[in-house]
Amino acid sequence: MFTKRNPFFIAAIVFLTSMLATFGLWKNGQQEAKRALQTDFDFQVRQTARRIETRMATYEQATRAVQAFLLGSLDVKRDDIRLFVESLHLQEKFPGIQGLAIVQVVPASMLQQHTNAVQQQGFPGYNVHPKGDRALYSSIIQIEPFTGLNLRALGFDMLTSPVRRLAMERARDTGQAAASGKVKLIQENGAQEQPGLVMYLPVYKRGMPATTTEERRANHIGWVGAPFRMNDLMAGLGGERTADIMLSIYDGEAISADSLLFDSEIVANRVKPATSLFEAKRRILIAGHPWTLDIRSSPRYEDRLETGKPLLIAISGTGASVMLALLVWALASGRQRALTLANAMTRQLRESEFRWKFALEGAGDGVWDWNVQTNEVIYSERWKAMLGYREAEIQNDQTQWERLIHPEDRQRTKELLEAYLKNWQSDYSNEYRMLCKDGTWRWILARGAVVSRDALGNAQRLIGTHTDITHRKQQEEALREANARLEVEQHRVRVILENLHDGFVAVDPDGRITDWNAQAQKILGWTPTEAIGKDLTSLIIPAELRSALAEGFKRFVATGQATLIDKVVEVNVLHRSGRLIPIELAVAGFPVAGKYAVSAFMRDISERKEAERMEAERTHALNEAREALQHAQKLEAVGKLTGGVAHDFNNVLQVISGNVQIMEHFYGHDPQAKGRLDGMMSAVDRGSKLSAQLLAFARRQPLRPTVVNPLRIVRNMDDLLQRALGDNIAFGVIAPDDLWNTFVDSSQLENVILNLALNARDAMPDGGKLAVELSNVTSGNEIAGIRSDLATGDYVLLAVSDTGVGMTEEVMAQAFEPFFTTKPAGEGTGLGLSMAYGFVKQSNGHIHLGSKPGNGTTIKIYLPRSMQPEMQTLPPVPEPTFGGDETILVVEDDPAVQATVIGMLEGLGYRVLKADNGDDALEIIERGEKIDLLFTDVVMPGAVSSPELARQAKQILPGLGVLFTSGYTRNALVSGGRLEDGVHLLSKPYRREQLARKIRQVLAQQLNQNA
Repeated sequence: MFTKRNPFFIAAIVFLTSMLATFGLWKNGQQEAKRALQTDFDFQVRQTARRIETRMATYEQATRAVQAFLLGSLDVKRDDIRLFVESLHLQEKFPGIQGLAIVQVVPASMLQQHTNAVQQQGFPGYNVHPKGDRALYSSIIQIEPFTGLNLRALGFDMLTSPVRRLAMERARDTGQAAASGKVKLIQENGAQEQPGLVMYLPVYKRGMPATTTEERRANHIGWVGAPFRMNDLMAGLGGERTADIMLSIYDGEAISADSLLFDSEIVANRVKPATSLFEAKRRILIAGHPWTLDIRSSPRYEDRLETGKPLLIAISGTGASVMLALLVWALASGRQRALTLANAMTRQLRESEFRWKFALEGAGDGVWDWNVQTNEVIYSERWKAMLGYREAEIQNDQTQWERLIHPEDRQRTKELLEAYLKNWQSDYSNEYRMLCKDGTWRWILARGAVVSRDALGNAQRLIGTHTDITHRKQQEEALREANARLEVEQHRVRVILENLHDGFVAVDPDGRITDWNAQAQKILGWTPTEAIGKDLTSLIIPAELRSALAEGFKRFVATGQATLIDKVVEVNVLHRSGRLIPIELAVAGFPVAGKYAVSAFMRDISERKEAERMEAERTHALNEAREALQHAQKLEAVGKLTGGVAHDFNNVLQVISGNVQIMEHFYGHDPQAKGRLDGMMSAVDRGSKLSAQLLAFARRQPLRPTVVNPLRIVRNMDDLLQRALGDNIAFGVIAPDDLWNTFVDSSQLENVILNLALNARDAMPDGGKLAVELSNVTSGNEIAGIRSDLATGDYVLLAVSDTGVGMTEEVMAQAFEPFFTTKPAGEGTGLGLSMAYGFVKQSNGHIHLGSKPGNGTTIKIYLPRSMQPEMQTLPPVPEPTFGGDETILVVEDDPAVQATVIGMLEGLGYRVLKADNGDDALEIIERGEKIDLLFTDVVMPGAVSSPELARQAKQILPGLGVLFTSGYTRNALVSGGRLEDGVHLLSKPYRREQLARKIRQVLAQQLNQNA
């Protein structure tokens, strides 16, 4: 045969075939190693991008915390902002952030005022810079920490930088965080400069809408800005594996030297190779601004591709190919020699093939072959090189392996191996650390299998591999560290939220609460355990608002648009106890898995609302007091004017009245003359009534109060009121049988009731109803709603109600003014209500007017209750008019009045002495003249007043009677609006009969006292 003639040719074919298979396996081993490294590189790329996004998101939350702290107002104390930023611990927990700045929008028209205000806060050198005329300025009014390079930032107008302005306007118009492009920070001073950027969050005016772009622009007042230095910001980002990749960050999507923000090789002062085995580009968004990440593998990382697996495959394959070729050649060369050689080579080939196959299946890093019976272990060259040892430095025995295992892993590893040998398990696998020659430790994955056992089943031979998994362990550790850092950052954010002065609540797209800080518990009463997972709407929203809020939230989850987003509003929410709590609410939205969720900061404003309520009440009370004071001053002025007018007017009336009565004595028998004289007396009576009404309004009339029951007075006036009202007006009285008494001047009260009835009659020209209702009221119920200046206590309420035309607000405001009337000219004096007002006030009561056009009028009079029984008085019995022969001293400063009075007294038969003032009167008395009665005007000029004259006269003449007369007493004989006890007063003008009766009354009383 051809094979017998050409054994070498057959062996060569076998050898070439085997080598081709070996080459394929070697190539596959190389590609597998590269794929494994590529997978790890891709993982590093994802980790790097995620770390950057996580760090920037965390920093955004710190910036947002300051935005929430402001709550829509830049008018916050500097120390409050400083303390809040200090609580964030920026330098320790947020590397790279230079500070947190408050930026205010300043219109050109307000620039000087703004500059002066900041300078007065302790910054005399403050100015907005760079200088120049602009329609709108922005200024950094505060940056914390306010130290070092940050001192340069105060007053900087960032709108002058186009790159910054673009981000600031984007933040203003969207209501979201916006990062600027690459800038040179104002803090840089030329030493070790770094590229920078600024992140902005807008601040809108508290309580104003910010739903649309137009509303946001209209109500925008400033920003919170966070400046970053890129090299500091990226420090420590990669952890222990920082040197595995080369990271470059570019501003925007273009890759150029001008847009370079960060280069890890420049920062580390390393030479960057021109090419890399692995590279990737990623585009990420940082606060709405694009960054391009250029990530490449470093030379150190690429060195890991040089593993022993492909080499071991090549060596093993080549050896197997040679042995196969020799075997074929031997077979072809001779049977006997071939059989002998074949037995030896078959044994070697089987062992070699097993080692080779196991190396391929076990990843081929390092091979060991352990003879359990002799304890001899054959370690491959790669096994030793993996730990940094040369071939001759490790002996082939099992103790070498034990010696190199980490002390913490040694016992566990030995126990695991022994358990494997005893339990007939198919495969052995374990991870432990082994000592390298350079003193470091590497993680090893040991895998193996028993290849032969004795007749009793005891293991005789164990073959396995060592795989270096240090890199995998580092990845796992890096992942744990990344997760730990993420957890720390999350904890940091949680600490910030837990220590905020405001409550923080987050809600997922389903409306369920996911975050609830301690301040939220303090405000609303629910603990985080109780609140988290609950539906926010049903937990804290009042029932009447839940439906509308649920619809709005549903729209927001789908679109991200809502009226409350990025605004500060005041709302009422439910406390756990069920009471409503007023809060200030700032709401922000953020995307979650294609939908939108909500985070909200809330501030309890109960104290502020209570302060505002108290301030409003104080202001209202102050306004009422001011109005009352103005009204009192007005009445006081009118009263003084009225008193002066009344005094002189009543003197004039007295002269006329006296002379008319004297003339009647002489001409009363003439009918024509008597008619004229009666007309003159009628005019005097009307003038006297007018004067009395003026004095009543001004509270200058002397009252004679007694304890009376108002119901008895009203019933006594029933016939009079019916006649005054007429037949077309129905009249009724409503009162309890146990109506309290009051202490008033009964005659004046009757005049008030009559005047109110007449006013009601005039308001009902076509007829109607008039009701007089009396009742007992106590301070604290009805009275409390009327006036705060009414003293507490019990009162008798007299309410007069009609069904007339009513009054407008303007008319009611002037209704109590003297001479104000809505009646036609000649039909009213305008003094009825003013007289009632003055009488009630002089009686320590209160009068209230209520009316609406077309709904009638109700006048309520509150008179203090008297605990004394009613003083029943008999109606006066008419007494005959007669005079006498006693001596009367008339003291009057007005000559005309004096002459008239003397004439009337002499006509009554009295002996009359006269004096023009108190001094003259004392001289007459001191001369020893016999005087029975002193008749003196109250208001007189001179050093001796009328009361003093009466006192001294009584001392000289103890049995002297005293009768005062006046048109206006000026409080000389009045205490609290009432005549003093024992004082006799005859008010001007008076008739001859009144004078005669009063003189006889005083003389009779004095005679009884002298007896």
